Amino acid sequence: MESKKTGSTNALNSQFEVVIGHVTCRIFIAIFIIIITIPPIYRNAFDVSSYFDNKSTDQTSSAAPILKIFKKQKGLSLKDHFNDFEKNLESAIFIEPPRKIIQSCLSLGPLKEGNRKTIIGEEGWLFFRNALSALTGYGPLKEEPDFVNKDPNIKRGNSPLSIIKEFAQQLDDFGTHLILVNIPSKAMIYPDKISKNLESPIRHPDAQKFFADLKSVPNLDVLDLTDPLFKLRNKIQVFLKQDTHWTPQGMEESAKMIASHIHSMGFNFEKTQIGYQKKEERSGYGDLVENLKISHGFEKELVTAHPVQGSTKDINSEIILLGDSFTNIYSSNTSLGWGKEAGLPEHLAINLGAPLDVISINGGGATEVRKKLAQRRGSAIQMRNKKIMIWAITSRDLFQSASQRHETGIRWNTVKFNELDPKKESPSSSIIVRARLTKKPNIPNPQLTTYKDLLYGSDYEIIEKIAGEINDENGKIAVLNWAFKNRKINPSAEYALGREAIIELVPFEEMKELQTLEQIYDGDIFDLYWELPKNSDEKPEINQINARNAGFRHKIALITSGVFSIIIFLGTRFIPKHNF
Repeated sequence: MESKKTGSTNALNSQFEVVIGHVTCRIFIAIFIIIITIPPIYRNAFDVSSYFDNKSTDQTSSAAPILKIFKKQKGLSLKDHFNDFEKNLESAIFIEPPRKIIQSCLSLGPLKEGNRKTIIGEEGWLFFRNALSALTGYGPLKEEPDFVNKDPNIKRGNSPLSIIKEFAQQLDDFGTHLILVNIPSKAMIYPDKISKNLESPIRHPDAQKFFADLKSVPNLDVLDLTDPLFKLRNKIQVFLKQDTHWTPQGMEESAKMIASHIHSMGFNFEKTQIGYQKKEERSGYGDLVENLKISHGFEKELVTAHPVQGSTKDINSEIILLGDSFTNIYSSNTSLGWGKEAGLPEHLAINLGAPLDVISINGGGATEVRKKLAQRRGSAIQMRNKKIMIWAITSRDLFQSASQRHETGIRWNTVKFNELDPKKESPSSSIIVRARLTKKPNIPNPQLTTYKDLLYGSDYEIIEKIAGEINDENGKIAVLNWAFKNRKINPSAEYALGREAIIELVPFEEMKELQTLEQIYDGDIFDLYWELPKNSDEKPEINQINARNAGFRHKIALITSGVFSIIIFLGTRFIPKHNF
């Protein structure tokens, strides 16, 4: 009976058996091996070939992983070395085309799937993933347990609550009243575009207690725009569909609310001639589309901006505005791409009838703007002339947990105001020194940052003053350089500790177009300088040379991959035969 049952089972299985020949089997094996090995072979051959091309002028090519994995950087642990290798592999130029194809299928197909930065919601609405993550889980009041902080490099850091209170006390000593303006993220105002079941603003669990605690602080007003903007969404579109930021109309209504709050406090300011210009249409894809790294399939979003003319900004104003990209959009055309002279500073000025002293840095609303204010020469004395400070900051920065702040680079640091004499003679507009690089921050992966442009500051020790007058602190200066532009690493980002060079500098405050860009600087030197590039006039033929060199390197990679494919096919002939 048993043998009969077994035979029956074998007969059943035999109906579904497929037999292929040895040659076909070898072909399938060869194809499989080629699919999984040719991409890294091509990538490494392409990058290795640059080492043997003496005419190459392209310094932006990422290093070949096969060489980089054996070239350990000084000062890095083995773990850090492999993490660095992994990050470089993620941002490899070679894998960009297939990544775009896959992302297009996921985002534009029926799945409507975003990526690590962008969430695709209902009706084409896009959301910044980090902003949404900051509304749930642990936050500024409820600390993360140790098991959440898996990365030993994560430090809890200062609490936003304690830093805001400390800053309010510093301003109180100057006689300056602080108004903290909470700008909600898009998900808070349009939760129904993420889930139809959400009909009211999303708030972090700590929000109510957090703001109640701040409202008890003397010399501090909290102006939360969440509920007013949520009500306005029935009348106007408050946020852009494809961008993190608000529309011009949402920003203009917010400016009116802030100005109305200031008027209600009874402050009087010297009026100046400020007026509206003609309205104009502006368009853009939005930063969330840029974060998806695909533009086809999306149309530009059209908005109507209302530029303001007249004296809207004055460093000597009694009103000072600190802000981030929500302040810069429509006001500064650098990086964000939505035009200028029609942003929050301009509309606050026209509603108040007076110019503002403005400091705004993309992604720097928590610490960088306060640090830049404090670094002004004689800031401790200048602040005594300020009556009101408007600190406009996004909810994302206020409610992130320690691990989220570590991931996004948001810091809440204490700032120290400059006690020096503000009337001291200003440095020369052009300075030349020989200096040594002594301190430099870690440069983040440009593919993982919020903004596509980044400046970084380093500390230098002056060896010799060659030309011009410079304000240094015991022979030390802080110098800013490009870290990356449009997510492309700049050669200046590769400067190593101990670098000695003759550098030409100008005071950073003279670089007006760079003031609003995201910046990282871990030092505490007050006077900041910008290093002028030595080869400012690049030869027009360099791009053509780089293009020819890239073509040559692609040929080398193609030949290498082809030879390797032939070797694989020939190698399958040595696969032993198995008879079953």
